[in-house]
Amino acid sequence: MAEEFRLRSRESEDEFEDRVVRVDRTRKTVAGGRISSTRVVVAAGDGQGRVGLGVGKARNAPEAIAKARERARKNMIRVPLDGYTIPHEVVGKCGSARVLLKPASRGTGIIAGGAVRQIIEVSGIRDVLTKSLGEGTVFNRAKATFEALKSLRDPRKVAAQRGKSVVEVLGREVTDPYEPRSEGPGPNASEPFLTEPEAETE
Repeated sequence: MAEEFRLRSRESEDEFEDRVVRVDRTRKTVAGGRISSTRVVVAAGDGQGRVGLGVGKARNAPEAIAKARERARKNMIRVPLDGYTIPHEVVGKCGSARVLLKPASRGTGIIAGGAVRQIIEVSGIRDVLTKSLGEGTVFNRAKATFEALKSLRDPRKVAAQRGKSVVEVLGREVTDPYEPRSEGPGPNASEPFLTEPEAETE
């Protein structure tokens, strides 16, 4: 049983894709000389709505990458989706960096570059418009992008809080193509988000 559990854990870990967003090397002067260190930013995601961002610091790059990778997977969040895009416009901030994310129609693709693109690609979002506002380092833009994704609100939860259906709030239904079937219907029982018409809610 223990061997089976370890095997399943490895298979689960393999579902995630890691992207090294940035590698910074620094030197610190101390009484005994100079000490070199490395800071790495890693984005991790399953390509199906989950994404995380982690920072690792160590004397050498491989160790820093391993730390950042582990922290990215611990900081994993679920991104609410409207089809293959985001449900609404949002701005993420970190320091002087600001990143704007806007919903896009199907087939638009990921209109982004650098750190923003790498984070969005591993999240599973396929259509989105982005714009970097203000000034900031690559690290700050990466953190601002992640903060923007964390700020997204699920239309189904918002509708449920208002005591309405998603159609009443938005004028249309919202579906998440990566929603696990085992989770059943969302918070609003009248709005099933399985795409098959024969799917039944509990």
